[in-house]
Amino acid sequence: MPIAGQDAVDQTPSGEQSRSVTTRRQKLQKLVSFGFSMTAMLVPAALQFVLFAFYARVLGVEQYGIYIALLSWNPICFELVGIGAGEYLIKRSAQDESAFGIARGHMLAAILYTLPVAMALFTFLAYAAVDYRIGLTTILLLCLSEFLGYRLLVCAEQAAISLRRFGMANWFRIAQGVPRLLGVVFAYFVLGLKDVSSLALAGSFAILLGGIGAEIVVRSRLPATKKLEIIPEGLRNGTWFMGNQLVRAGQQNIDRVVLSAVVDPATLALYGAAQRFIQVGILPIQTVLRYTYPHFFKEGKKGIGSALRYGIKVLPLVAGVAAVTAAGLMAAAGFLPLVVGQQYAQSVTYLFYLAPVLVLFAVNYVATDTLSGGGYLSVRTLLTASGVGVQAALFLLFHDGKEIVLASYGGMGITCIVTWLAVFLLARRSKQQG
Repeated sequence: MPIAGQDAVDQTPSGEQSRSVTTRRQKLQKLVSFGFSMTAMLVPAALQFVLFAFYARVLGVEQYGIYIALLSWNPICFELVGIGAGEYLIKRSAQDESAFGIARGHMLAAILYTLPVAMALFTFLAYAAVDYRIGLTTILLLCLSEFLGYRLLVCAEQAAISLRRFGMANWFRIAQGVPRLLGVVFAYFVLGLKDVSSLALAGSFAILLGGIGAEIVVRSRLPATKKLEIIPEGLRNGTWFMGNQLVRAGQQNIDRVVLSAVVDPATLALYGAAQRFIQVGILPIQTVLRYTYPHFFKEGKKGIGSALRYGIKVLPLVAGVAAVTAAGLMAAAGFLPLVVGQQYAQSVTYLFYLAPVLVLFAVNYVATDTLSGGGYLSVRTLLTASGVGVQAALFLLFHDGKEIVLASYGGMGITCIVTWLAVFLLARRSKQQG
């Protein structure tokens, strides 16, 4: 016969064991989710790498330099499409899921209204960047397909993230890397098209088809989209979000924008080949930031001090991912000519010395996300824009050989220091006022 209290004694360890099992299961689920998210980021990166190697070998140094010049303004002008409506969708839905349909209606309306402006600006800038080697009609068709298709793909991912459907978001992220590769391969091997204009158009047309497909999936799997109309609040918030993304794109691409105007296509190709690896190296950092970004806004409701504490908490993880990625790129730099050909041997030096700049990017990203979450998006945008201006000036002054590397570190380092200083000063002022 059991003694008094035996049942309670037996049940306590059992309850603790059950909670322990549940905790381990939750940790395992988070690990699997993070692994899938990493995969979703790395698959497009791998496909981009294959496409980069294909372009570099097929086109050669000179033509590949023209291709880089053609698309040098693409990431910057692309951010004009939608006026930051995707980021506004994430913010609005994170605060109130019932607002998803309205915010997404605003997003689609913003895309339609801003697409012509972005196309006109890109066409003008790209036509000058390639020194009129590629026709206006080709550039117009390219930017129409590229901007509309890729924006729909990105917005599909953002729609899933806004509802915390990270699994679906990961699939949309993977889909962003597939269409272009398929289009280029089809054009080259099936249609026999081998010039830079035809291959660029083929990839962009495929992106447009992929974007249309993503929009169909969103409409069938996510809550209904409301009327397509501009929301004043979304326009105000989105403008700052757009400004932030615009200057971030400028931060990552200002080197090629400036260099396309001051160096020959061959030099641009050699540097661009190394920079392509750096762009791939940013993806693991962005994987972590995809999960942390909504939390900055949640913590930011309590003030920038709370957002700063969260930023400091995630900083070691983000910087650690950047450091590991940089080390991997430095170790692999010597193999670059085996991938793209011996004509790109000079790119090894660029890649080896540029790789550690990823750590600066990661540290700066945490600071800028802290500003956004704390309600200082305008400050973030202005600071980053100033940093882009500094980088542009440095690339104009230093663009011979390894001087390009010094310009990269100088611009990013100054931006990083100034941004973190602003974060701490604003947090201190908020604490004193509170």
